[in-house]
Amino acid sequence: MITHLHILQLEEYDPIRFLRWWVKNIFVTKLQNKKPLVWTPKTKFIYCLSFGFWPLMFLALLFLKPYEIVNRITTKNNMRKKILKLKQSGLKVIAISGSYGKTSVKEYLYQILKTKYKVLRTPGNFNTLFGIAKVVEWELDESYDYFIVEMGSYKIGETAELCETYLPDYAMLTGINEQHLERFGSLENEIKGESESVEYVLSSEGKAVINIGNPNISKKYLSNLRIVGYGTGTYTHPREQNLEGAMVMAKILGVHKLPKELKNPIHRLSLLSRGDMTIIDDAYSSNTDGFAAAVKYLKSFKTWKVIVTPGIPELGSETYAIHKKLGALLNDIDQVILVGKNDRTRGLADGYGKEVSYIDKVTDAIGAVEKKNAVVLFENDLPDNY
Repeated sequence: MITHLHILQLEEYDPIRFLRWWVKNIFVTKLQNKKPLVWTPKTKFIYCLSFGFWPLMFLALLFLKPYEIVNRITTKNNMRKKILKLKQSGLKVIAISGSYGKTSVKEYLYQILKTKYKVLRTPGNFNTLFGIAKVVEWELDESYDYFIVEMGSYKIGETAELCETYLPDYAMLTGINEQHLERFGSLENEIKGESESVEYVLSSEGKAVINIGNPNISKKYLSNLRIVGYGTGTYTHPREQNLEGAMVMAKILGVHKLPKELKNPIHRLSLLSRGDMTIIDDAYSSNTDGFAAAVKYLKSFKTWKVIVTPGIPELGSETYAIHKKLGALLNDIDQVILVGKNDRTRGLADGYGKEVSYIDKVTDAIGAVEKKNAVVLFENDLPDNY
């Protein structure tokens, strides 16, 4: 029961996605707990009403539905009222959306702006209606000049709902690709959904900063005069594009210098040492653009090069085809270690075209590396529901 409840939470209480997982994992009884089960009031209610019998979870979800509808409306109204009140004291809200790069840009922008202003940003992946609401309710007050809001979405209308609730004055669009293709249904839907923050601020006379180096964005907004672009430079390190975007927005807001010490977000191409090995930790997340950039960075090293990856989830029916293209990028990598056997790793292996190694868990990777003086890229680490 606990395992099934954990997966239901990881799938954001979506019964359809849970059932898809169950069909593929009928005999799974224990998870690696990469992201532990959080005993929220909702989780406790579902557990108690299910009486230890997991199929009853769906009945519990049905009972919760009326409350959730009312709670959502109430939360939106309360948050909107508070934001409007704080705006009278001078608060400005910055929305950051996109398929990838949101958290990195947010962290860089926060560090730059706080050298001059008092700034609050949503922590970690608090990028949903209720996650952002917790930050607004518990932390945001009239002492803040700027509130940086990371906005996550899986379908058309979700970012628009967040904008109507948290009322951004500025928007940043960091990049769009097939990152959540399975959930959005098509790349066109994803472009429309992720762009809703830009559409909102432009309709309210605000200003937007977008990654015009991303073709899915540039073809949509290149001619708009109230949009400032970035992302067309030549970068020696993949994180430089995210930093550039943060700097462009900061300049618009009157900050022209970087802080003396700028911290890079963890698990995003972080360099670590383990004995004779160099580890490139890019395990936070992955997407097609980020995967390609990380592989390019790995190729810049002169020693034995290794990639460890389970691939990229949520690509739907395009999973194999996209991974085969990504596998072709690995042609100069000395050793490819794939986590699990599925459409993701089969595509990577076929695209690579040479012998690969398979492991069941990422924790087995170091033992599978063939040479000691290697540089090892850990590209993505999937949660238990994958």
